[in-house]
Amino acid sequence: MMNKYFYSYLKLARLDKPVGILLLLWPTIWALIFSTEGQIRFQDLLIFCIGVILTRSAGCVINDIFDHDIDSKVKRTSNRPLVQKELTLKNASIFFLFLSLGALSLLFFLHSYAIKIICVSAFLLMVYPLSKRFFPIPQLFLGLAFSSSVLVVFAHVQQSLPLESWILFFLNFSWVMAYDTVYAKADFTDDINLSIHSSPKLFKKYTNHAIIVFYLAFLTLYAALIKEEPYFISYLLIVTFMIGKMTHELIFGITQDGEYINLFKKNNYLGIIVTFIFLLSHPWIF
Repeated sequence: MMNKYFYSYLKLARLDKPVGILLLLWPTIWALIFSTEGQIRFQDLLIFCIGVILTRSAGCVINDIFDHDIDSKVKRTSNRPLVQKELTLKNASIFFLFLSLGALSLLFFLHSYAIKIICVSAFLLMVYPLSKRFFPIPQLFLGLAFSSSVLVVFAHVQQSLPLESWILFFLNFSWVMAYDTVYAKADFTDDINLSIHSSPKLFKKYTNHAIIVFYLAFLTLYAALIKEEPYFISYLLIVTFMIGKMTHELIFGITQDGEYINLFKKNNYLGIIVTFIFLLSHPWIF
């Protein structure tokens, strides 16, 4: 019974599905690589890794608290712990406070400039679950919140936000808009029935076009970051191939809504490859 209860908390925080955590972790690591010029301190790496896990988990919990009345009406979310009464709203609220306090404790190790950005990011994370009720593109809030980790890293390490930080910010923002729009396509029918806003609902028949534009923006900004590298063409072709493969599957390979989730998960492999390329472009890391 205790193990089942514990697993319900893991599911509530999506710790049983680590792809979401990894998609937030990769851009954080990219920012560490560029802001430190490859000389990453272990303490900073540890703080930001823990921070990613805690904040993303807290975001999932508050999302389920706000959406517990909606999740029961959506096929994909109907098995979540609050819907299945595995946990109560009180349980979830206490767990959210626990995760939030854990994340707040990390602020003692960060520069004050970074803390100011975190305050804005926390607001965006809180608004995101509610935004689908009033904002045409709720994915915009997620993109800004997830990308703010880049600015937090630069603010902590350099106490400034150079051009490089903003390129990384918008690179990741474009990526989030792409993969979260793919993710939202799985719920398109339910969103229409429940009058919930989403990017696919806004873009309608042009949703795939929008996703491709977001990926092209990602690719363009990625190229801008590595253009001085001796293996620029090779690095660019690798990522172009991966994005091309995913967009081909998006257009020609999906026949059921559930397959959009699988395509969404493949973005984690893109994150791994880009991280590896950024590491190779800073050989002094090794």
